[in-house]
Amino acid sequence: MSPVAMFACAVVLAVGAYRAEAANPLGIAFKDTTNVSMYAQPTGMIIAGRCNRNDPAFQQARSHGAEVLLYIAATERPDHRVCKLDNELYMNDPARVPLWPYPREGERVSYPKTHMTDMRPGSPWILNVVDYVTQLMREGKVDGVFLDSLGARPWNKLADWDDWPQQEKDVWTDGTVDLVRRLDEKRRAINPDFIIVSNGAWDRGDSRGASGERYVDGIMLEHPKAGSKWHEKQAGKTFGDLGHRRVLVVAHGPDDAKAWARVKGVTHVCSQFGPGEYVHPTEPPVPFEPLHDRKTASQMYSSK
Repeated sequence: MSPVAMFACAVVLAVGAYRAEAANPLGIAFKDTTNVSMYAQPTGMIIAGRCNRNDPAFQQARSHGAEVLLYIAATERPDHRVCKLDNELYMNDPARVPLWPYPREGERVSYPKTHMTDMRPGSPWILNVVDYVTQLMREGKVDGVFLDSLGARPWNKLADWDDWPQQEKDVWTDGTVDLVRRLDEKRRAINPDFIIVSNGAWDRGDSRGASGERYVDGIMLEHPKAGSKWHEKQAGKTFGDLGHRRVLVVAHGPDDAKAWARVKGVTHVCSQFGPGEYVHPTEPPVPFEPLHDRKTASQMYSSK
Protein backbone atom coordinates (compact mmCIF):
# COMPACT_ATOMS: atom_id res chain seq x y z
CA MET A 1 0.00 0.00 0.00
CA SER A 2 1.35 3.44 -0.91
CA PRO A 3 2.13 5.98 1.84
CA VAL A 4 -0.73 8.18 0.60
CA ALA A 5 -3.20 5.31 0.75
CA MET A 6 -2.00 4.31 4.21
CA PHE A 7 -2.45 7.89 5.41
CA ALA A 8 -5.96 8.09 3.95
CA CYS A 9 -6.87 4.80 5.59
CA ALA A 10 -5.56 6.01 8.95
CA VAL A 11 -7.65 9.19 8.69
CA VAL A 12 -10.81 7.21 7.91
CA LEU A 13 -10.19 4.87 10.85
CA ALA A 14 -9.54 7.80 13.18
CA VAL A 15 -12.73 9.59 12.12
CA GLY A 16 -14.72 6.40 12.43
CA ALA A 17 -13.36 5.74 15.92
CA TYR A 18 -14.25 9.27 17.00
CA ARG A 19 -17.76 9.04 15.63
CA ALA A 20 -18.34 5.67 17.29
CA GLU A 21 -17.50 7.21 20.67
CA ALA A 22 -19.03 10.66 20.14
CA ALA A 23 -21.85 11.47 22.56
CA ASN A 24 -25.10 13.32 21.96
CA PRO A 25 -26.62 16.41 23.61
CA LEU A 26 -28.48 16.20 26.91
CA GLY A 27 -30.68 19.04 28.13
CA ILE A 28 -32.13 19.44 31.63
CA ALA A 29 -35.41 21.37 31.92
CA PHE A 30 -36.48 21.30 35.55
CA LYS A 31 -38.28 24.66 35.54
CA ASP A 32 -39.22 25.74 32.02
CA THR A 33 -38.91 24.61 28.41
CA THR A 34 -36.72 27.35 26.94
CA ASN A 35 -34.41 25.78 24.32
CA VAL A 36 -36.07 22.35 24.60
CA SER A 37 -36.84 22.49 20.87
CA MET A 38 -33.09 22.53 20.17
CA TYR A 39 -32.95 18.93 21.41
CA ALA A 40 -35.88 17.77 19.29
CA GLN A 41 -33.88 15.41 17.12
CA PRO A 42 -33.22 11.67 17.12
CA THR A 43 -30.55 10.88 19.75
CA GLY A 44 -31.27 14.10 21.65
CA MET A 45 -32.31 13.70 25.28
CA ILE A 46 -34.17 15.93 27.74
CA ILE A 47 -34.89 15.46 31.44
CA ALA A 48 -38.23 17.00 32.42
CA GLY A 49 -38.81 18.40 35.90
CA ARG A 50 -41.07 17.19 38.65
CA CYS A 51 -43.71 19.86 37.92
CA ASN A 52 -43.55 20.61 34.18
CA ARG A 53 -43.67 17.21 32.50
CA ASN A 54 -47.04 17.95 30.85
CA ASP A 55 -45.70 20.96 28.95
CA PRO A 56 -46.44 20.43 25.23
CA ALA A 57 -42.81 21.20 24.35
CA PHE A 58 -41.75 17.78 25.64
CA GLN A 59 -44.23 15.92 23.46
CA GLN A 60 -43.23 18.04 20.48
CA ALA A 61 -39.60 17.12 21.07
CA ARG A 62 -40.54 13.44 21.30
CA SER A 63 -42.44 13.66 18.04
CA HIS A 64 -39.17 14.70 16.38
CA GLY A 65 -37.24 11.80 17.88
CA ALA A 66 -35.90 13.12 21.19
CA GLU A 67 -36.05 10.99 24.32
CA VAL A 68 -37.71 12.57 27.36
CA LEU A 69 -36.97 11.24 30.83
CA LEU A 70 -38.91 12.27 33.93
CA TYR A 71 -37.13 13.34 37.11
CA ILE A 72 -37.98 11.07 40.05
CA ALA A 73 -36.68 11.63 43.60
CA ALA A 74 -37.35 8.31 45.32
CA THR A 75 -34.75 8.45 48.06
CA GLU A 76 -35.99 11.67 49.65
CA ARG A 77 -39.27 13.46 50.03
CA PRO A 78 -39.81 17.22 50.28
CA ASP A 79 -40.76 18.58 53.68
CA HIS A 80 -43.58 20.53 52.04
CA ARG A 81 -45.76 20.12 48.97
CA VAL A 82 -43.97 21.19 45.77
CA CYS A 83 -46.75 20.96 43.18
CA LYS A 84 -49.72 18.78 42.29
CA LEU A 85 -47.83 16.60 39.80
CA ASP A 86 -45.01 15.99 42.25
CA ASN A 87 -47.48 15.24 45.03
CA GLU A 88 -48.75 12.24 43.07
CA LEU A 89 -45.45 10.45 43.70
CA TYR A 90 -45.48 11.33 47.40
CA MET A 91 -48.76 9.59 48.22
CA ASN A 92 -50.63 12.89 47.66
CA ASP A 93 -49.24 14.16 50.95
CA PRO A 94 -45.50 14.23 51.76
CA ALA A 95 -46.34 13.77 55.44
CA ARG A 96 -47.64 10.27 54.63
CA VAL A 97 -44.37 9.08 53.09
CA PRO A 98 -42.56 6.51 55.28
CA LEU A 99 -39.13 7.83 56.29
CA TRP A 100 -35.80 6.08 56.75
CA PRO A 101 -36.08 4.47 60.21
CA TYR A 102 -32.41 4.70 61.22
CA PRO A 103 -30.90 5.72 63.57
CA ARG A 104 -34.36 7.05 64.42
CA GLU A 105 -37.25 7.52 62.01
CA GLY A 106 -37.04 10.80 60.10
CA GLU A 107 -33.56 11.71 61.32
CA ARG A 108 -31.56 11.24 58.11
CA VAL A 109 -31.34 14.12 55.62
CA SER A 110 -29.41 14.14 52.35
CA TYR A 111 -30.64 17.42 50.82
CA PRO A 112 -31.93 20.64 52.41
CA LYS A 113 -35.68 20.81 53.09
CA THR A 114 -36.12 17.06 52.49
CA HIS A 115 -35.90 13.85 54.51
CA MET A 116 -34.67 10.45 53.41
CA THR A 117 -37.37 7.90 52.61
CA ASP A 118 -37.74 4.30 53.74
CA MET A 119 -35.55 2.50 51.21
CA ARG A 120 -35.54 -0.88 52.95
CA PRO A 121 -36.08 -3.74 50.47
CA GLY A 122 -39.78 -4.31 49.80
CA SER A 123 -40.90 -1.36 51.94
CA PRO A 124 -44.33 0.17 51.32
CA TRP A 125 -42.54 3.26 49.97
CA ILE A 126 -40.55 1.27 47.40
CA LEU A 127 -43.74 -0.48 46.30
CA ASN A 128 -45.41 2.94 45.94
CA VAL A 129 -42.58 4.19 43.71
CA VAL A 130 -42.81 1.05 41.58
CA ASP A 131 -46.57 1.53 41.15
CA TYR A 132 -46.04 5.18 40.19
CA VAL A 133 -43.38 4.44 37.57
CA THR A 134 -45.36 1.47 36.28
CA GLN A 135 -48.20 3.86 35.48
CA LEU A 136 -45.75 6.04 33.54
CA MET A 137 -44.74 2.97 31.54
CA ARG A 138 -48.37 2.30 30.67
CA GLU A 139 -49.19 5.93 29.80
CA GLY A 140 -46.37 6.24 27.29
CA LYS A 141 -45.98 10.01 27.72
CA VAL A 142 -42.28 9.82 28.63
CA ASP A 143 -39.52 7.55 27.39
CA GLY A 144 -38.14 6.72 30.79
CA VAL A 145 -37.19 7.94 34.24
CA PHE A 146 -34.18 9.67 35.75
CA LEU A 147 -33.81 8.40 39.32
CA ASP A 148 -32.08 11.17 41.23
CA SER A 149 -29.63 10.41 44.06
CA LEU A 150 -30.01 6.66 43.56
CA GLY A 151 -27.19 4.15 43.47
CA ALA A 152 -25.15 2.02 45.83
CA ARG A 153 -24.86 4.88 48.35
CA PRO A 154 -25.95 8.48 48.89
CA TRP A 155 -23.23 10.99 47.98
CA ASN A 156 -24.60 14.23 49.40
CA LYS A 157 -22.55 15.45 52.37
CA LEU A 158 -25.65 15.99 54.50
CA ALA A 159 -26.35 12.26 54.41
CA ASP A 160 -23.17 11.68 56.44
CA TRP A 161 -22.76 8.21 54.89
CA ASP A 162 -19.28 7.60 56.29
CA ASP A 163 -20.66 7.62 59.83
CA TRP A 164 -23.48 5.15 59.18
CA PRO A 165 -23.19 1.73 60.87
CA GLN A 166 -22.31 -0.98 58.36
CA GLN A 167 -25.62 -2.77 58.78
CA GLU A 168 -27.53 0.41 57.99
CA LYS A 169 -25.39 1.00 54.90
CA ASP A 170 -26.07 -2.52 53.66
CA VAL A 171 -29.82 -2.22 54.14
CA TRP A 172 -29.91 1.06 52.18
CA THR A 173 -27.85 -0.39 49.34
CA ASP A 174 -29.99 -3.53 49.21
CA GLY A 175 -33.10 -1.34 49.06
CA THR A 176 -31.92 0.71 46.11
CA VAL A 177 -31.02 -2.47 44.24
CA ASP A 178 -34.44 -3.87 45.12
CA LEU A 179 -36.14 -0.78 43.67
CA VAL A 180 -34.40 -0.91 40.28
CA ARG A 181 -34.82 -4.70 40.14
CA ARG A 182 -38.58 -4.32 40.56
CA LEU A 183 -38.71 -1.49 37.98
CA ASP A 184 -36.73 -3.55 35.49
CA GLU A 185 -39.06 -6.49 35.98
CA LYS A 186 -42.08 -4.28 35.31
CA ARG A 187 -40.70 -2.67 32.15
CA ARG A 188 -39.74 -6.05 30.67
CA ALA A 189 -43.38 -7.06 31.04
CA ILE A 190 -44.97 -3.76 29.96
CA ASN A 191 -42.56 -1.78 27.75
CA PRO A 192 -38.99 -3.05 27.30
CA ASP A 193 -38.08 0.22 25.53
CA PHE A 194 -38.64 2.20 28.76
CA ILE A 195 -35.36 3.78 29.89
CA ILE A 196 -34.08 3.74 33.48
CA VAL A 197 -31.11 5.93 34.41
CA SER A 198 -29.87 6.43 37.96
CA ASN A 199 -28.10 9.56 39.17
CA GLY A 200 -25.53 7.59 41.12
CA ALA A 201 -23.00 4.85 40.52
CA TRP A 202 -23.47 1.30 41.78
CA ASP A 203 -19.98 1.19 43.24
CA ARG A 204 -19.61 2.17 46.89
CA GLY A 205 -16.11 0.77 47.23
CA ASP A 206 -17.13 -2.88 47.46
CA SER A 207 -19.34 -5.24 45.46
CA ARG A 208 -22.51 -4.84 47.55
CA GLY A 209 -24.42 -2.71 45.05
CA ALA A 210 -22.90 -3.96 41.80
CA SER A 211 -25.95 -6.04 40.87
CA GLY A 212 -27.92 -2.80 40.48
CA GLU A 213 -26.06 -2.11 37.24
CA ARG A 214 -27.88 -4.90 35.42
CA TYR A 215 -31.27 -3.33 36.12
CA VAL A 216 -30.57 0.16 34.74
CA ASP A 217 -29.59 1.37 31.28
CA GLY A 218 -26.88 3.57 32.73
CA ILE A 219 -26.06 6.34 35.15
CA MET A 220 -25.45 10.06 35.30
CA LEU A 221 -22.05 11.41 36.29
CA GLU A 222 -22.76 14.87 37.66
CA HIS A 223 -19.91 17.37 37.25
CA PRO A 224 -17.07 14.82 37.37
CA LYS A 225 -13.48 16.00 37.43
CA ALA A 226 -11.76 15.98 34.04
CA GLY A 227 -9.51 12.95 33.72
CA SER A 228 -10.96 11.19 36.78
CA LYS A 229 -10.16 7.51 36.29
CA TRP A 230 -12.90 6.44 38.70
CA HIS A 231 -15.53 8.34 36.72
CA GLU A 232 -14.18 7.05 33.43
CA LYS A 233 -14.41 3.51 34.80
CA GLN A 234 -18.04 4.06 35.78
CA ALA A 235 -18.81 5.47 32.32
CA GLY A 236 -17.45 2.32 30.70
CA LYS A 237 -19.67 -0.13 32.60
CA THR A 238 -21.95 -2.43 30.59
CA PHE A 239 -25.25 -1.91 32.50
CA GLY A 240 -28.52 -3.53 31.35
CA ASP A 241 -29.07 -5.79 28.35
CA LEU A 242 -32.18 -4.24 26.80
CA GLY A 243 -30.29 -2.51 24.02
CA HIS A 244 -30.62 1.16 24.97
CA ARG A 245 -27.57 1.94 27.07
CA ARG A 246 -27.46 5.54 28.34
CA VAL A 247 -24.56 7.10 30.25
CA LEU A 248 -25.01 10.81 30.91
CA VAL A 249 -22.41 13.37 31.94
CA VAL A 250 -23.22 16.85 33.23
CA ALA A 251 -20.00 18.72 32.54
CA HIS A 252 -18.40 21.96 33.71
CA GLY A 253 -19.45 23.97 30.68
CA PRO A 254 -19.28 23.44 26.89
CA ASP A 255 -15.57 22.68 26.56
CA ASP A 256 -15.68 20.09 29.32
CA ALA A 257 -18.78 18.56 27.70
CA LYS A 258 -16.90 18.17 24.42
CA ALA A 259 -14.08 16.41 26.26
CA TRP A 260 -16.41 14.00 28.04
CA ALA A 261 -18.18 13.30 24.74
CA ARG A 262 -15.01 11.49 23.68
CA VAL A 263 -14.74 9.31 26.80
CA LYS A 264 -15.50 5.67 26.11
CA GLY A 265 -18.99 4.69 27.18
CA VAL A 266 -20.51 8.17 27.46
CA THR A 267 -23.63 8.52 25.31
CA HIS A 268 -24.97 11.99 26.24
CA VAL A 269 -23.37 15.17 27.59
CA CYS A 270 -24.78 18.34 29.11
CA SER A 271 -22.99 21.67 29.57
CA GLN A 272 -25.32 23.20 32.17
CA PHE A 273 -23.19 24.60 34.97
CA GLY A 274 -23.44 27.49 37.37
CA PRO A 275 -26.28 29.27 39.23
CA GLY A 276 -29.70 28.11 38.10
CA GLU A 277 -28.02 25.48 35.96
CA TYR A 278 -31.01 23.14 35.65
CA VAL A 279 -33.75 25.71 35.00
CA HIS A 280 -33.73 25.02 31.26
CA PRO A 281 -31.26 23.64 28.69
CA THR A 282 -28.45 25.65 27.23
CA GLU A 283 -27.61 25.25 23.56
CA PRO A 284 -26.52 21.70 22.67
CA PRO A 285 -22.78 21.46 23.43
CA VAL A 286 -22.04 18.81 20.79
CA PRO A 287 -23.54 17.75 17.43
CA PHE A 288 -26.16 15.03 17.17
CA GLU A 289 -24.51 11.72 16.30
CA PRO A 290 -25.98 8.35 15.26
CA LEU A 291 -25.88 5.68 17.96
CA HIS A 292 -24.74 2.50 16.27
CA ASP A 293 -24.13 0.31 19.29
CA ARG A 294 -27.76 -0.60 19.96
CA LYS A 295 -31.18 -1.31 18.59
CA THR A 296 -34.51 -0.81 20.31
CA ALA A 297 -35.59 -3.39 22.84
CA SER A 298 -38.75 -4.10 20.84
CA GLN A 299 -36.57 -5.12 17.91
CA MET A 300 -34.49 -7.33 20.16
CA TYR A 301 -37.52 -9.09 21.51
CA SER A 302 -39.13 -9.57 18.09
CA SER A 303 -35.95 -11.22 16.80
CA LYS A 304 -35.97 -13.89 19.50
